[in-house]
Amino acid sequence: MKDEWTRDEIEALADPRSFQRGSGYQRDGRVEITKRSAGRVDAVVRGTIPYSVELRRDPRMWSCTCPVGEDGVFCKHCVAVALDVAVPAPTSRSSRRATPVDEDIDIRSFVTSLDHEALVELAMEQTDADWQLRERLRAQAIAAAGGTVNIREWKLRIDAAFGGRRFVPYAEAGSWAHEVCDVIDALDDMRAAGHAAAVVLLVEHANRRADEAVQHVDDSDGWLTDISERLAQVHLRACLESQPEPVALAQRLADFELRGELDTFRRAAATYAHVLGPTGLAEYRRIVEPKWRAARTSKDPYSHVAFASTQAMIGIAQGVEDPDELIAIRVGDLRSPYDYLEIAEALLAADRQDDALTWACRGLEAFADRQWQTPPLREFAAGQLRAGGDRAGAEALWWEAFERHPSIDGYRKLLAESADTEARRQQAIDILRQRFVGADTEARTRNPLLERAPATTLVEILLYEGRADDAWDVASTHGCDDRIWMTLARAREADHPLDVIPIYARAAVAQIDTKKNGGYRTAVELLARIRTLATNADVPQRFTDLLTTVTTDHARKRNLMALIDKKGWR
Repeated sequence: MKDEWTRDEIEALADPRSFQRGSGYQRDGRVEITKRSAGRVDAVVRGTIPYSVELRRDPRMWSCTCPVGEDGVFCKHCVAVALDVAVPAPTSRSSRRATPVDEDIDIRSFVTSLDHEALVELAMEQTDADWQLRERLRAQAIAAAGGTVNIREWKLRIDAAFGGRRFVPYAEAGSWAHEVCDVIDALDDMRAAGHAAAVVLLVEHANRRADEAVQHVDDSDGWLTDISERLAQVHLRACLESQPEPVALAQRLADFELRGELDTFRRAAATYAHVLGPTGLAEYRRIVEPKWRAARTSKDPYSHVAFASTQAMIGIAQGVEDPDELIAIRVGDLRSPYDYLEIAEALLAADRQDDALTWACRGLEAFADRQWQTPPLREFAAGQLRAGGDRAGAEALWWEAFERHPSIDGYRKLLAESADTEARRQQAIDILRQRFVGADTEARTRNPLLERAPATTLVEILLYEGRADDAWDVASTHGCDDRIWMTLARAREADHPLDVIPIYARAAVAQIDTKKNGGYRTAVELLARIRTLATNADVPQRFTDLLTTVTTDHARKRNLMALIDKKGWR
């Protein structure tokens, strides 16, 4: 199918961290495909907040409404969607021949046919090799016998996984984190086996170790964030099942939130409201509110205590579902459009639609210069206007955003909201042409970005509309961002191969200049592409001349030369 992606190309487009996080999102089922047609996939990825992703196959294009995706980067949300529709990796001939036989075998039926003794032997063999399975079975056996797990033994196992206070360098951080996550998974298995009350205390113990690990683990890849999220999920599930005493739980959660290095229990009063109940929430307030009031009048309003106590108070307001208290806490400390959105959503939940819209519009006005942060707030405001029957008002919101800060995502939102898409489409394209064609020539000379920014957006829009030739003309005349040139080249190479050779050549040289093996491999792949294009266009000398330049200028880069020699080009 035209809209399918391969795992190899997804890995090539994303940085390692984005690929790893996106893979996790896809595995966790956070991808919701909203529309799928030939060559195009639209989806929503539910991360911290839902983000909209669009992938296109030919030409290869992508977009995401997250701050990283707004910059054109193939972010973790794009990775998650691409993996969700990816083509399975090809297999060898021998494995392909074996596949029909494997598919005919019903393993469940085979296991069902085994006698009791054979099943016991099979299970015991597996428990010898898999400690998590062994502990899961042990937990189930203890629960069946009416016993309890050994808390002290499990605390020692947790301590061993975290490794005490030894320094964990970057190279070892991944394997260290996987061992810790294995223990967390085992705790979740123990919860499922009927030991939720014990798991609550054990996860809290693990969270203390995780907080300590901040000081002695090189966490450049953010493994502790993953660990913190897993701990939070298991702890909440265990609390919902075991219903611990609310006052004692509130005391522990408040201490974690106010003192912790990680965000495991950030805004815990809201997250645990159903477990804490009125009594637990009152205790939470008793502990937190005095610290918050003291922090507000301190000389350092940005201290850890000030931030943590403010977040805790916000959690309390959300837990008791009081938007007015949330506003009272937030007033004077509204630092981003997300703060306004939070208030607007709380007001909407309280059936105060007019107030919700008012706060959303205030936020849009206050942060009109932060176009990369306002789309969720604008989406909310437009939705409220639409729900109230003001479709024109909703469309005007997106037109205002496009006029101020044109972008491909804003263009798509505008068309989706518009009653007359053809008129809006032409209006948007016209306004962009006027900006870079009518701009003062001397001003453009002083600052080429005055011309390039709207030109880049227009090129993206024209590509989106399938007008590749028009996009090429705009880029060739007025320039555009480097990332768009590669998309243009892929869209143009079939019909105009000689036009795109210089683009691939510049990209190859840029990859060589990274002085990294990955860059060398990408450069050689681009050179191979150039060779094919030049040969098919009957001008092989174009490739030969470029290869001569590369091998002369970079002869001392042995790894690069080895890759070129492997191709047999010299």
